[in-house]
Amino acid sequence: MITIWSMRDRYESLKPNNLIASMSSMPRRWKDAIRVDPPKNIDDYFNISAPDGNPAEMVGAVIAQLKILDDAIRTTSYNIPESLPPEAAAAAKNLGSGPWPANAADARDQLTEAFGNLEARLRQLNTHDWKKSASVEPSDSGETLSVLQLAQGASRVAATALPVVERLIRDAAN
Repeated sequence: MITIWSMRDRYESLKPNNLIASMSSMPRRWKDAIRVDPPKNIDDYFNISAPDGNPAEMVGAVIAQLKILDDAIRTTSYNIPESLPPEAAAAAKNLGSGPWPANAADARDQLTEAFGNLEARLRQLNTHDWKKSASVEPSDSGETLSVLQLAQGASRVAATALPVVERLIRDAAN
C-alpha cells in the first residue's frame, strides 16, 4: 500500500509517546477551556452564536471526530486491518461535525470519555501496531492511513479546536 495523504503540519511529527501524553492531558485542558469564573454560568456562554463559531457546535464536532478516529485506530490495529470509511480520513484532517452536547457539563463528560478511550487504546498498542495501515474506502482510491497518522489526527483535532473554543467562550463572557 502507498500512503498518498499527508497533512504536513506539526502534528505529523508527533511520536507515540507524545500522542499518549497529549490524550492524557486533554481532559484537563478542555475542562479548563469550558468554564468561566463565578458568578458567571458557563451554560450562558457555551451555546452562543458568534461570527467565528459556536462553542457547543465545535465541541460536538471534536467529540464525533475523536470517536471516529478511536474506532479507526481499533480496526486498523487488527492483524488484518479493515478498510476505513471516508469519515475516518476526513476526521484525521479535522473535518466533520457531530451532535451538540446538551450543556457544558455534558460536553466535559463526553470529552473526558472520548479522550480516556483514546488514551487507553493508544497505550494498548504494541510497537508494530503503530505502523499498521488500512485503505480508505473506496478501496480503489489508493489512500491509506496508519495507526500513527490516525492518532496524529486525533491530536490535531483536539489541539486545534481547543484555543478557538477558549476564545469564543472568553469573548462571549467579557
